[in-house]
Amino acid sequence: MKYRIAFLGLLLLLYGIALSLPCLLFDIVPKPGASGANLPTGELNAYGYPDNIYEVKGIELTIAGIFGLIFLQIPAVGWLANPAYWLCCIFFARQQDKFSAIVALIAITLGFLGTVSAFWLRLPNGSNPFSELALNKLLPGFWLWLAAPGLLALISSYFYRLKMR
Repeated sequence: MKYRIAFLGLLLLLYGIALSLPCLLFDIVPKPGASGANLPTGELNAYGYPDNIYEVKGIELTIAGIFGLIFLQIPAVGWLANPAYWLCCIFFARQQDKFSAIVALIAITLGFLGTVSAFWLRLPNGSNPFSELALNKLLPGFWLWLAAPGLLALISSYFYRLKMR
């Protein structure tokens, strides 16, 4: 049991680090038929970054994903990986390794496919009616976010195999 708690603590730390890192890089693009007068010009802002790109941290995505689900944005389905990950952590703590591994694989699938769908489906750009967000790049926070349930699936499978012997 002490190994389970140690593994769970490390995986939750990995998840927390992923939420604090930049996860996705979006381009701010005009909506079809919108004039360019109300769009960012690509000049450097006060932080030294171009104003026509938007880098999103994991915690911002976690909060925005809830609203994406409410407003039926298809890429927000990736947000459902968060409750699935917490559920597989609960199964792992309760020593239900088979269910933990299965739910972790579901979390990976939901998180990856839901997020990657933003490459093809543009998201609304806040309150700006003239532009949209187009996913440009997956950053390290995203991969760490997916690594947490991935490692939990591997560890759960290992413990499950130990039980079956």
